[in-house]
Amino acid sequence: MIVQTTNANTQMLQKTWAAFPFTKIRERAFEGAFLSVALIAMAGWVYFITLLLVRLMLWFLN
Repeated sequence: MIVQTTNANTQMLQKTWAAFPFTKIRERAFEGAFLSVALIAMAGWVYFITLLLVRLMLWFLN
């Protein structure tokens, strides 16, 4: 029983190592997509806050 379990685990590990490059590419793509969405969201907030501050300053100066 232990031999069969070890054999099955070895086969699973071999399959995992065979799929490793694709998994690494998929992980990097996910990280890149998440980072780009986060940067776009941050840029949007910076634009929104800057727009509010400029309007507030123009309102005070008017």
